[in-house]
Amino acid sequence: MSIESDRNIVEQYNAMCRRAEEGDPSARAVKFIIDAVLEDKLAIDQLRMISNANKKDGPMAVHELFVTFYKQPQQEGAAAI
Repeated sequence: MSIESDRNIVEQYNAMCRRAEEGDPSARAVKFIIDAVLEDKLAIDQLRMISNANKKDGPMAVHELFVTFYKQPQQEGAAAI
């Protein structure tokens, strides 16, 4: 990526974080998903599946799928201990 596109992404992320702090439910959901990806609690392939579920089945299907994916790494880690 170019430096300009990197700055644009950072600006968009910061703007979304501000909206999330102000209580925008969509921004809060996006921030939560991005944080899950950054913390390796959600893989890119899982994110694609969530996107496809949103297009096909809507927000409720996305919520259920996200919760399932989000809990998986935590359960696997707990089983390994």
